[in-house]
Amino acid sequence: MLKAWLPRRAGKQPRRRRKSIYFSVVEPGATTLRLLVVEATGSQTTVWGWAERQTPGGTDLDIHWPASVCEEVETEAEQMARELSERWLLPDQMVVGLPASLLRGGAWPVAQRRSRPDRPVEERELRALLERALRLAVNRLVEPEETDWLVLDAAPVLLTVDGRRVTDPVGFRGQELGAMVFASLARRETVQTWQTVARFLEFSTLTLTAAPLALTTSLSGPQGILLDVGGATTDLIRWHGGGPVALDSLPIGGMALTRLLVQKWRLTLSQAERLKQAYAAAELDEEDRAEVLEVITPALRVWLEAVEATLTRMNEDEALPPQIYLLGGGSVLPEMADATRALAWSQRLSFARYPQVGHLKPTDVPGVVNRTELGRGAGDVPALALAAWAARESRPPDRPARLLAELCHG
Repeated sequence: MLKAWLPRRAGKQPRRRRKSIYFSVVEPGATTLRLLVVEATGSQTTVWGWAERQTPGGTDLDIHWPASVCEEVETEAEQMARELSERWLLPDQMVVGLPASLLRGGAWPVAQRRSRPDRPVEERELRALLERALRLAVNRLVEPEETDWLVLDAAPVLLTVDGRRVTDPVGFRGQELGAMVFASLARRETVQTWQTVARFLEFSTLTLTAAPLALTTSLSGPQGILLDVGGATTDLIRWHGGGPVALDSLPIGGMALTRLLVQKWRLTLSQAERLKQAYAAAELDEEDRAEVLEVITPALRVWLEAVEATLTRMNEDEALPPQIYLLGGGSVLPEMADATRALAWSQRLSFARYPQVGHLKPTDVPGVVNRTELGRGAGDVPALALAAWAARESRPPDRPARLLAELCHG
């Protein structure tokens, strides 16, 4: 993760040792910015405050917009936290999880033979292995002349000794060490924007990370694919062993379906969105449902074709994992799941076995208690996953994570 140390928030005194840590967690989606006030106490993570705003169109960040809006939602979320917890919770750490649409990310395997397989693996060997894997990922993601991309975060996805998975190879004996390191990069302008926001709000620490990393570390399955269908974009995340290995983003989401309803019946955007939600909730009669389906079907076909083309690029080296999870506000339409299941019949894709399609819900994020009345929708999963991730990252890291952080900072 990319950390920046900033001036302490005004009016705060240096804290003594305490049991709880407080964060402001920001998830700047393409259509909605969410800010959470989070308390981490041991293994317990509690969301006490939640505020959100609709974002301007497009994925480019205007430095003035997030600064002014984050000030509003920070005040709103802190006020909610005070009312719910009956005490002032004033975070001095800001955690921002950037979506796949603002990132480049991926992981590739590396292996190295050991000259003395009978000797236990030493930390210096692990460091060298991680450095090779990190360098490979970064070199695959950017060309040497692309100097405006910065390494944002890195995480070990897979560590092996003679092909057997381990959490830390130090102390093991074997002939070959293997590793996959996920690296994410963001544009320098994006990083500088959020550094400016954090300084403006007078946070003492800013942590920038990849939202897909937080999402995948909340999953228990061995591997799979996430389709995060937002309003303006669809993010595709392939994960393996609790970490992402490939990212991509499509400039099409649920708003494309809404605009078709606007054009058909000359509705406002809010009216069309309510109609789409009523359709998704099966609140329309049969005739109206048929009309809505006829209107949105062309956009569903375009979306499916774009997803298929992107998965084809992810399908170059090995079969795709059979578990697919849908999330995001645009995923609530039943036809979205039906379209995803149709990928099983694609002539361009190869799955390890027949794919199973499910939905990722806020209640599927482990280790988080949400005390607010917000954050109950399919589009709120990334924000809750970021809250859980921020709490985990506040604890001492294991050896591989610590070494990778040192390599990134170096």
